[in-house]
Amino acid sequence: MANKRHGLVRARKAAGFTQETLAEQFGIDPTSVRNWESGRSEPSAHRRAKLSKLLRVTPARLEELLLNQPLTLPGAEAPAPPSDLVIASSVPNGESRLDATYVESLHARIQELVRMDMQFGGDHSAGIALKLFQSVHRKLGNVECDPAIEADLYSAAGELGELAGWLLFDAGKHELVRRVNNEALNLLRMAGDRSTEVLTLQNMSMHAGHLKRPGEALRLSQMVLDQHKLSPRLRALFLTRKARAFALGGDDDNAKRTFDQAHSLYLDGVRDDDPAWAWWVNDQEITWHEAMIYGDIGDWHRAVDTFQESVDLTPADEIRRRYNHTASLLEAQTEAHAWADMPTTLEQLMPYVDEVGSTRTATTLLKTLPKIETSATAPRDVRESATELKSLLVGAGYDAGE
Repeated sequence: MANKRHGLVRARKAAGFTQETLAEQFGIDPTSVRNWESGRSEPSAHRRAKLSKLLRVTPARLEELLLNQPLTLPGAEAPAPPSDLVIASSVPNGESRLDATYVESLHARIQELVRMDMQFGGDHSAGIALKLFQSVHRKLGNVECDPAIEADLYSAAGELGELAGWLLFDAGKHELVRRVNNEALNLLRMAGDRSTEVLTLQNMSMHAGHLKRPGEALRLSQMVLDQHKLSPRLRALFLTRKARAFALGGDDDNAKRTFDQAHSLYLDGVRDDDPAWAWWVNDQEITWHEAMIYGDIGDWHRAVDTFQESVDLTPADEIRRRYNHTASLLEAQTEAHAWADMPTTLEQLMPYVDEVGSTRTATTLLKTLPKIETSATAPRDVRESATELKSLLVGAGYDAGE
C-alpha cells in the first residue's frame, strides 16, 4: 500500500504550486504528480533535478521527501544534512541504558529485514530499515551505553546501516545509499568490525558500478584486495566487482581475465574463515555477475545462456533474486533478439510484479519492454505480452513514462 508523502505535498504548496500547475512545468498529466505524492510512483532522475529547483529544496532533501523519512546522518564523507534536520541533543524521557539485550534485539531485527528483502524487495523494507537506523544512530549519541557492550553495539548499528544501504539501493534511493553507506562505514570502523566493513565496501563498489562510475568501483575493489586479508571466497567476490568495473570501462580483456581468476578462487569452496554474511556469495550470484559482464561487453548471446543458468540455479524461495535475475535475462534476450525463448521469460516475470517491490528490477524492465514493443522483428504475441507486463508494472505503481 502506498504511503502519502505529506512532506512532498507541503513542499509543493509552500512553493506556490497546485498539482495541476506543477504538472504543467513538466508537460505531464496531473495524475503523475498525484502518484508522486501518494507514493505510487516517483519522478525520474532527470525530473528530480528540476523538481528540487521548483520546490526550492536541495536534491538530498527531495530524496528524503520521496522516501517519506528524514535522514539525520552527518557522516564525514556524506553530504551535510539540510539545516532543518538535526539530531536531538538530549536524552528523551523514558529511554533506558543500552545493554546486551538491546544489541540482541538489533541483530534479530536485522535478520528479519534480510528475510523481508529476500521475499519482498527493497521498496517494501528500505523505509523500515532506514527509520530503525535513524533511531539507533540517535541513541548512540544521546543514550547511556553499558561500556562492556559498546563495540558490539556500534558493530550492530553499522551492520544495520550496511543493510539499509543495500535496501535503499534496491529501492532506487541512490543519494541516500551513499550517505547511509558512509555512516555505516564510520560506525564499523569505530567498532573495529573489519568483516562487516569489507561487506559495506563491496556494496559501495557495486553501487558505483550501477551508477556507471567504473573508476570508483575499480578503486574500491582494488583497495580492499590490497589492504584486507581475505579468504579465497571473498577475494573472488572483489575480483568479480573488479572485473565488472573493467567491463563497464570498456576493458574487455582485463574483464574476462579478472573474472576467470575470481571463478577459480570461488571454486576453492567454503572455508572456516569465511564471514557469516558470505552465505549469499554462491553459484547463482557468481553466475549472474558473469552474465552481467558478458552484457557489459556486448556479448549478448553468451549473456542469455548465462543469465538463464543463474535463474535455474536460484531457489524458488529466493523470490526477489529470481525476479531480478529473470529481468536481466529478459534484457539480454531483447538485445540478442532471442524472441523464441522470450514468452516463457515474460510469463515467469508477471507473478512477481505486484508481489515484489524492487525499483532496481522495475527500472530494468521499463527500459527493456519498450524495445520489445517497438521491435520490427519481435513476434506479435511477444510484443503483446511485453505490453501486458508493462501495464502490470504501472498498476503496481511504477511510471512507464519515467
